[in-house]
Amino acid sequence: MNALIRNCRAVSPLRTLSKIVYCIIAIAILFVPASAVAQAIAGQETGSLEAQKEALFQQMLRDPANLDVTFAYADVSARLGDYEAAVSALERMLLFNPDLPRVQVELGALYFRMGSYELARTYFEKAAAGNPPPEVRARIDQYLADIEKGQSRHHLSGYFFSGFQYQTDANVAGSSLILSPIGPVLLGNQFTKQASGSIFGSGSAVYSYDLGTQNRDTLDVTGATYLNHYFNSLVTRLDLALLEVTAGPRFNFPNGWLIDKQASFRPYGIFDEVGLGWDQYFVAGGFGLEYDQIVWDDLALKGVFEFRQKSFTNAPSRPLSTDLNGNDKLVSLQATKPITANSALNLEFDYLDQSTQLGFYTNMSYAVAGSYRVRYDDPLGVTQYPWETSPFVGRLWSNYAAPDPCCVTGPIVDFPTGFSSQLTQRWRFGVTQTWQVLPNIGIVLQLERDIISSNLPIYAYNNTSVLIGPQIRF
Repeated sequence: MNALIRNCRAVSPLRTLSKIVYCIIAIAILFVPASAVAQAIAGQETGSLEAQKEALFQQMLRDPANLDVTFAYADVSARLGDYEAAVSALERMLLFNPDLPRVQVELGALYFRMGSYELARTYFEKAAAGNPPPEVRARIDQYLADIEKGQSRHHLSGYFFSGFQYQTDANVAGSSLILSPIGPVLLGNQFTKQASGSIFGSGSAVYSYDLGTQNRDTLDVTGATYLNHYFNSLVTRLDLALLEVTAGPRFNFPNGWLIDKQASFRPYGIFDEVGLGWDQYFVAGGFGLEYDQIVWDDLALKGVFEFRQKSFTNAPSRPLSTDLNGNDKLVSLQATKPITANSALNLEFDYLDQSTQLGFYTNMSYAVAGSYRVRYDDPLGVTQYPWETSPFVGRLWSNYAAPDPCCVTGPIVDFPTGFSSQLTQRWRFGVTQTWQVLPNIGIVLQLERDIISSNLPIYAYNNTSVLIGPQIRF
């Protein structure tokens, strides 16, 4: 029984590992090619811009040689997503004066957004031949590099993030006193609340190969990894190493599938390898299905289903880990709605069904989460790059299938009524702040507070964490 209690306390914090896995998966999904819907204009702004566009159009009819009016009309049209109108206006400007590098650059940018890379290249090269200022030349060079990437059948994108993290309860420990079937048991220090700092590194990448179809279908291979090391020796048994790889085709439907809006569908295979405390923890294999759909003008919906078969490995500090053998079934629904041109609201619902060898480890979890991301100019005026702030909040409920033998909640003589199945609830909230220092490098700071309540005190804890480090995108 003592071994069971030790393993129960050692393994129970490790149940949070699945949440780490799915968070990293969610980050990886962000790098799958997506539409430009995140930059769409919200309803009220659209009405205002439409009115400006109509007024400028009337001014152009009265004074077609006024280049300032024509340029303003093109700018408003582009912001509304009417690239054809913007292109027509700018090309008329070149009829009056063919030597306008600024207009050539804007035309190149518009054709680039429309996917007409050769026309875009032509205008950029004309603008570059006019010896533009260094900042304009840098913009042209970036577009030309992006055109080379866009015309290639091979595409690679992703990020690497590393830094330092501090947690007030690094081993997610609850009560140090267990009311076990053999009486009260006081846990050792390694199983009680321990604060610790750690270093970590994480990364995600997506490789896409253009299959050459009319809809630009691709073969996508994603990779996500995470590695950390705690400074507190009592917590190093929770050092984590994770690698996940997925692979599968992505079928694009520019004119819609279920409804008449842009959509994509991706079936894929999954492989996971996870180490804990520098020993293998589990391997997993499975499959996933992802469906993305634009609804109305700018609401993006994403649905994901994933199945994993997990095989655990025992270790000296967790001798009963194989009791966690089983499968996970995950359903995730996400909705992203731009609020302004520089901000978006994201809502998510997750359902996770974890089946294991033992009923008191088997559980169903439900989670809802929301975040609001806003980008804005550096308020200090120190850099030319924007800042980004993203507050978030989440709520999770976990219901376990059978009473946990580690703990009693009533008289043992009343067995099995003296034992209770675990019912756990979690609040998660915080804020992520990003300071962009270079086009592809930012400094990320995240503050997070987790409040976990449970009918079994051993599983109830609070944790405050702060992490900071550089993030490099490519």
